[in-house]
Amino acid sequence: MGIFKKVNLFIKKNLVKIRGILSTALLVISIVVTFTGIGLFFAPSGKVARETGWKFLGFDKFHLEKLHTITGFIMVAIIIVHLAINYTMYINEMKLLFKTRKR
Repeated sequence: MGIFKKVNLFIKKNLVKIRGILSTALLVISIVVTFTGIGLFFAPSGKVARETGWKFLGFDKFHLEKLHTITGFIMVAIIIVHLAINYTMYINEMKLLFKTRKR
């Protein structure tokens, strides 16, 4: 049995668990991105932040930007996997949403 067949079989057996893990990961990552985004929104400019020692949740502006960027990329990757796994369900929902009634 090839590696792709094994992976496909594993995904089919554990689809509910995988969906739960992905949804939980998205929730956690979204919270981190939201809070770092709020901190960056209210952060002073780079020079002022450095000179005053500005911090938000224990992070200076440089590390807050890095955390926000990295978690943002992770969130995009998880979203892509989430959409790939739930593609059929998404298509069916869109069909129901845009279904026209026959009279």
